[in-house]
Amino acid sequence: MFYTQDYVSRISDFNKSGKISYEAILQILETAGSNHSNSVNDNVIKGSQNGTAWVLIDWAISILRRPEDKDELNISTWTPKKSGSVAIYRDFVVTDASGNYIIKAEAKSCLLNLKTGKLVRISDELMSSYEPEEKTVFEREPSRLRAPSEYEKTQKITVRRSDIDFNGHVHNTRYIDYALEVIPQSVFDADDICYIRIIYSKPLKADSDVIAKYHKTESGHLIGIYSDETLCTMIELKQCND
Repeated sequence: MFYTQDYVSRISDFNKSGKISYEAILQILETAGSNHSNSVNDNVIKGSQNGTAWVLIDWAISILRRPEDKDELNISTWTPKKSGSVAIYRDFVVTDASGNYIIKAEAKSCLLNLKTGKLVRISDELMSSYEPEEKTVFEREPSRLRAPSEYEKTQKITVRRSDIDFNGHVHNTRYIDYALEVIPQSVFDADDICYIRIIYSKPLKADSDVIAKYHKTESGHLIGIYSDETLCTMIELKQCND
């Protein structure tokens, strides 16, 4: 089943250049995914309140054209059939008013028992409610990310109360802004990220001591988000000319 919705932009979505921010892209996709879940009676917040939460473990986002103010956006999302009993994939396509693809993305989530911290098997009934489709947004699986042996730069991150979500963890969209704090100023000023890859390993909480670490690779930029010495999230950013 394909779920589609139009998106009405907010003034807070845009940066000083009039381009949509990277976190806003994540928020737009996340909202469409949540609305899709609601449409099949799989309410995300209600599930969390009942002790079982969808936990995002992976993002892959290709930005073909950065949306700007007054762009009319349509988001389509669906669950591909490659989803299994312990993880569900969700694919996304964002198009403009002319129907052109401007963003393609894929997310991977697992069900977590919030009390035990253990994964929960996704029932056949729940999976079938999404009516999985054959279509996938990417031809190949995104590559795994590995932490480098050393980093060139580190930045301490202060976790704010507003960063914490309804599961008691730093919300998944906040990590991209943590990454932007540690990248070189020239990369930040260029504001031309075309590919975002995020792999979440361990959650950050309000009392986490957070350090963002940066490493330049041949094809882009790697950022590790650490709590003390524990790697919690790996992020890869690629610029349009990479």
